[in-house]
Amino acid sequence: MRRPHRAPAVLATTAALLAAALALTGCSPAPGAPGSGSTSSATAGTALAVTGPQVTRILTSLGQVRPEALDARYAGAELEVRRAALAVREQVPTSPEPPSLAGERLLSAVPPRGPWPRWFLTAVQPGGSAVPQVVVLVQDGPRQPYRAVASAAVLPGASLPQLAAGGGAAEPLRADAPGLVTTPAQAVAGYADVLTRGADAPAAAGLAEDPLRAQVLSEQQAEREGVSRYVDYSAAHAPRDGALWALRTTDGGALVVGVLSGRRTFTPRGVGVSQSLPPDLAALAGTSSAPHGLEVSTAEVVVLRVPTTGQVALVAGQRGTTGVTVR
Repeated sequence: MRRPHRAPAVLATTAALLAAALALTGCSPAPGAPGSGSTSSATAGTALAVTGPQVTRILTSLGQVRPEALDARYAGAELEVRRAALAVREQVPTSPEPPSLAGERLLSAVPPRGPWPRWFLTAVQPGGSAVPQVVVLVQDGPRQPYRAVASAAVLPGASLPQLAAGGGAAEPLRADAPGLVTTPAQAVAGYADVLTRGADAPAAAGLAEDPLRAQVLSEQQAEREGVSRYVDYSAAHAPRDGALWALRTTDGGALVVGVLSGRRTFTPRGVGVSQSLPPDLAALAGTSSAPHGLEVSTAEVVVLRVPTTGQVALVAGQRGTTGVTVR
């Protein structure tokens, strides 16, 4: 079987070009607005979920987490992908490391203080030539730390929209927020359906082409064709419950972050058909062969720009393997 990539190669580009794209398209707003790198400028009466100095401390702590203590600062899909990647590296030292989430802060968008769970969004520029990362951090309760639950690499040539601010606070949107070409929840569900059914998905016509979508569909088609003689193959993607965060943009649209769960299933059609696993999947499965089939689980983080009219567009995305089950 064909070995899946943990992150699309097309996302690789120079950090300088992406940083320039961010600066030129409204991701360096005026001081005091979300995206200025500061969240401490809220006017009286607008209490932020987390203050600017706290954001700095949280992000510093995020960059100092030891591999054996990932759950101290990571949760959800982010924790699953990082644990899997580290498990693979123990067996395959040449496999890629998870992207760093430490570095220069390009923007921070913090909603007003509200009930838990509380969250905020940031974008960071790791050192070297690493690609800028959009990160969502969540605090489950007052005694819990903020932990990164989703991250995605900004796509080549893409830019993050400028975010609306009220009293220095970013404006969060409900999953069913009206006034957009599609609701935030529908946008994420539509993207998942396109990854599952390609051009046959109803949402395909309203979704701009992007390299993550192209690569996932291409890999799935290659896997399907590669095993079709002896193995039944299926691939499906669906939004994760409780893993959607949306913010209003200054043009009336929305920036939406969602997490998808992907599953690719290989089922032999006859007795005696056994699949050999590539090293990365073997490291997660704990075996080098799958005599009765297997399932490969992934997590896809998508950052979508949802306008009031026109097409939904992916501006950042990340894909990672989270587990392998051998039957």
